[in-house]
Amino acid sequence: MPQTVSAAATRPEGGLGVGGRKRQRVRYPMRIVNGEYTDAAVTVYGKVAALAQRGRGTASVEKIAAFVCLSVSSVERALRALVAPGADGVIEVLVRRRTHPISGTGQTAERWVRQIQEKTEAWVWAPMLAGDVLRPRLHRLYLALRYAERAGHRATLGELGELLRHRGGQRTGQPLHETTVARLLAELETAGWISVDRRGGYRGRHLVTTHDHPVRPAAAGPSTPCTDDGSGPDLDDGSPAYKEDLELTDPEKANARLPSRRRRDTSSRAVDNPARDAASPVYTGPELQLSPRVWQVLEPVRHLLPAISPYLLRRAAREIARQLDTYADIERLCARLTARHNTAAGGEIRDAGAWLLGAALPRHGCGLHECEGGVLWTTGRRCLVCEPHTDRRTGHPPHPPGLAPPPNALPPTGT
Repeated sequence: MPQTVSAAATRPEGGLGVGGRKRQRVRYPMRIVNGEYTDAAVTVYGKVAALAQRGRGTASVEKIAAFVCLSVSSVERALRALVAPGADGVIEVLVRRRTHPISGTGQTAERWVRQIQEKTEAWVWAPMLAGDVLRPRLHRLYLALRYAERAGHRATLGELGELLRHRGGQRTGQPLHETTVARLLAELETAGWISVDRRGGYRGRHLVTTHDHPVRPAAAGPSTPCTDDGSGPDLDDGSPAYKEDLELTDPEKANARLPSRRRRDTSSRAVDNPARDAASPVYTGPELQLSPRVWQVLEPVRHLLPAISPYLLRRAAREIARQLDTYADIERLCARLTARHNTAAGGEIRDAGAWLLGAALPRHGCGLHECEGGVLWTTGRRCLVCEPHTDRRTGHPPHPPGLAPPPNALPPTGT
């Protein structure tokens, strides 16, 4: 922000407020707006200056807090910063303590602001109404925009972010993000205190025009607390839970090192899960649902399905659907299951699920989709790819890995 003083920036403006009454204006030194003071300190300074325009103000801290819609602790911290000398030794707010001349009891202190050097330092006129209805961060942004407009400077979002930098927490001193500044500008515009002509200025900068009062009367009420930095609204020193709930304290664990929490009574009862037998687990998942085409494929082995668990049967259904979607049809898979079931009919199928997944459904043959155990499914001819690798003893191509017969297996009779 420019630090030079122009005649336009220091010219007091007149105007009538609601009911024809002259609006009260306050001079804000730019060292407060641009300095290390908190946002609340800028707002409190304006109220103290307004109360001291006709003499030294005698309003209490509670009354000032009610005027600017801040907590008492926030106003106290702001006053401590304002009455203390700054880095340059300047004191913004002067205080005189008072006691009753007869009883000696304490009275509210007198507060007033220092005399601004109008010709040597930068300052800006602003209506007191803005400090009363805008929350501190928006008020600070409004003052900066007002000074920049009077000085003829069009501030960028980056410059405004440097001015509205973080003044507390882990990111102290870091500028606000341009997205946050743009959101604050939009909030000021919605409240009616500024008008923004986006990308209408030099090199695409926004043209911001400030108003002495909200252009929309409905927007003159107090603004809603907003989480500009991700923090909650200021409730008694910034803590959302500012009153202790003694009912949530467990007296039996009050001396424990780690904090403990007490569960709230939700009028719910514990669920008694029945014990399961580890030898015979019970399936508690969703009910099995298979598509009609899967049921048609499993028709040759339907008598084995009751002995297969829903989990394995669901896996088999997914494998059948995958083969149907890629290369096979229902007739081909039915023929495969029928042939392999007839081959295994002489032996005992101990685990129907394992047999279905490991022996019945896998396709034997080469990489050609038409190859079904060394024979082309569509033509019935032998596969030329599998022919050189056909086992002369068994008459079929080699088994896929994991399904090869044992080395000492005898060839079938009659060969």
